[in-house]
Amino acid sequence: MDLTPEVEQINKYLSKLRHQSPYDDEINDLIDDILQKGGKRIRPLICLLSFEMISNETRNDLNYAAACALEIIHNASLLIDDIYDKDFYRRKEKSFYLQYSTFTAISLSYSMSSLALSLASKTNTLEIMDELLKALQTLSTSLFLEQKFRSGTNRMTKKEALLLIDRKTSCLFEAASVIGVLMGTSSETDREQMKKFGKFFGRAFQLRDDLLSILISTEELGKSGVWTDISNRIQTYIVLEALEIEKGETKKILEEFFIQKKDYPINQIKEIVSNSKAIQSIRDLTENYINQATAILEKYPISASRSKLIEITNSLRIQI
Repeated sequence: MDLTPEVEQINKYLSKLRHQSPYDDEINDLIDDILQKGGKRIRPLICLLSFEMISNETRNDLNYAAACALEIIHNASLLIDDIYDKDFYRRKEKSFYLQYSTFTAISLSYSMSSLALSLASKTNTLEIMDELLKALQTLSTSLFLEQKFRSGTNRMTKKEALLLIDRKTSCLFEAASVIGVLMGTSSETDREQMKKFGKFFGRAFQLRDDLLSILISTEELGKSGVWTDISNRIQTYIVLEALEIEKGETKKILEEFFIQKKDYPINQIKEIVSNSKAIQSIRDLTENYINQATAILEKYPISASRSKLIEITNSLRIQI
């Protein structure tokens, strides 16, 4: 299904943001540069399509303001994530903090988050502002929680790994779905169902991203992916599954590398994980979340917007 018209409209709105920005030209130029570097625009797409599916109403500028606020917060969070993870590659070029400075990246992240809240306020809907603020609050705790879970020599639990996924990834998809519902005529049940959709979608999205970082090259992925995950000894859900499944020498190596912080070549660790039965296990878990998300959408009447949301969800299915 062709989503080009929707993406073009989102990009058009983003390109005009400097006219709504309180910042000077130099800061606006940097924000423009970040927002026009690409991205699939999945969060604003989910927001707009959820709005249409539930309300059966036509989009207007206020809908785009709320949807694009989500995209801005997402990009603002990537600036901080790249610093924290020491990622050197984002959207097929050097990470922003390496192009400019860590200070500039942190400063721009503040500015972009503030701009996003300003856009959302245009809707004059307190519930929409509340959802966006809750997403920001959740994101702001994710790195603290990540550092807590991943410091020391303790193995994370899969429950902790899933909580991190929910805080770092799912929260913005939940917000996108719920804000879309809030922009039109809807029920409390609609809000609860679409919040679940966002959670399931976000979990599938992150698990798929982690899988692809193992299975394909950095060039194909467009970001650092597995290399910084491994060099930072990050216990992703896939790693935890491999630690649980592997036996003998390979299990010992993984435990020594991720838990005891002993040095092994990154290629060796990547090979062990990529050859582990954990890969199929995570594929199955990803499919399960996709199916749960799709089942929620299929409760609603057939429409073009529902079909597009289902298509976006099905695009998370791993073909390799």
